[in-house]
Amino acid sequence: MKKLTLIFLLTVTFSVGNARGLYQHEPASEKLVLNNGAKWKVDKITYNNVNNLQQIAKPINAKSLKEYHMAGVALQNGITKMIRECRMKGTDHQALHKWLEPLMELGSKLSRATDAAAAARLYKETTAQLNLFNRYFQL
Repeated sequence: MKKLTLIFLLTVTFSVGNARGLYQHEPASEKLVLNNGAKWKVDKITYNNVNNLQQIAKPINAKSLKEYHMAGVALQNGITKMIRECRMKGTDHQALHKWLEPLMELGSKLSRATDAAAAARLYKETTAQLNLFNRYFQL
């Protein structure tokens, strides 16, 4: 059991560190808004990666802290993949950052939550943040 816990913690640490290392941009200082009333455009790779993240965060019947941690790790791994594959540029890319930065923080907190109640709250917030994507972005 100790080996499994150690492997889990190393995976979380690597995932979070790797995502942050790949993310070499200035923090978004403004709130995410529509592009003059229209949705921002994303490329197909980004769209597919976000879809994968949304599938990870489909409502689960997580009851234990371990299950929430596993969901957080899966989200962090998906975010790392999304960042690594991102080829977007310009204002659409900057708008995407305004959506992604809170998601990165929530995923990190979820994978490090110390009790199931806090993890459940973070999971709900993470799901809400993921769902904002469809309100502000399109392919």
